[in-house]
Amino acid sequence: MKAQKLKSEKSITEKIFAGIGILLNGFFTFFGISEFYIVGIKKDTELYPFGGEGPVPYYYETAELYATVSLIYGLAFGILLGIGIWNWKKNKINELLIFGITCLFIFIQIYHGWVE
Repeated sequence: MKAQKLKSEKSITEKIFAGIGILLNGFFTFFGISEFYIVGIKKDTELYPFGGEGPVPYYYETAELYATVSLIYGLAFGILLGIGIWNWKKNKINELLIFGITCLFIFIQIYHGWVE
């Protein structure tokens, strides 16, 4: 009985991490794809400091470069989102692993923004 209770608690903890990972991936997917749509497709660049002036990451040099970087991040997080949703139903991969990869991608995106 005690072992079964511990297993269910672990399962609940893993599901919480899986849910947080899915929400984070959904947010970053939406953000990346929407930025690509706004800048790359609609060409609405009035509010963006393109040209590399000021304290901005290197990919703000051109609108095309920014749109490409946004698309790549959106697709990367979208793939993780798909894996997370698939895993929610199939339970084939450890949820903490997916959450860890999500956190790693977020840190990579932050670090990439610091590169000049």
